[in-house]
Amino acid sequence: MKNIFYLFIASLVLSACTTDIQTNNPAFQAKFNDATWRANDARVSIDGDGRFVITAYTQYETIVLRASSSDLGTYVLGSTNQDSYASYDFDGLEFSSSYDTSLFSGPAYKISNIVNSGTGYTNSNNSQTTPVSGSGSGLKFAIQTNVNGNITSVSIVSRGDGYKAGDVVSIVGGNNNATVRILNTQQCNGEIVIEEVNNGKYTGTFKFNAVSASGEVITFSNGVFYNVSGAGL
Repeated sequence: MKNIFYLFIASLVLSACTTDIQTNNPAFQAKFNDATWRANDARVSIDGDGRFVITAYTQYETIVLRASSSDLGTYVLGSTNQDSYASYDFDGLEFSSSYDTSLFSGPAYKISNIVNSGTGYTNSNNSQTTPVSGSGSGLKFAIQTNVNGNITSVSIVSRGDGYKAGDVVSIVGGNNNATVRILNTQQCNGEIVIEEVNNGKYTGTFKFNAVSASGEVITFSNGVFYNVSGAGL
């Protein structure tokens, strides 16, 4: 069923993409897995909590991008702040499927922040971690430290598995007191960037990985919305 779904989607998106975005004003498009996806219509609204919402449609599909504000800026997806959120729904004649960036456990994707820089650490390219909250395992970091043994930067070298956004891990080494918070996971991540607002018309970019209830992941990349307003395309 999954292969049939992707073949059907590919036929839809390829048939819809004979014109470059520069000739469409306004426009909404992205790469959906390995094919180009273009909306037949897209509309912007501001909800009752002041959140930016853009809803894009084809005959059988709906993408919803929601940012916690309509201000210019970058809005991270898949984090504990679910005010920023993306979803994709397919509703065909014979089957349907839904994906979103709500919290889902998996390999760690990005780090939110160093909660405690710790003491007694030295530079390492393979620092192991232990969970402070959550039940993930296997996450490893490359760490940089200062002369006082405090960790100043962290990058992921092994993503592990079983983590959720907001989980905190402790870095093994030094005095074992450095802690780091996970921003999002490999299944649920991305960003919405609002770059320009002109007379109620919004321009920006987006990308996201979204997951179904069964754990299946889809990817939208190189996404662009251009001069989209409440009036649609």
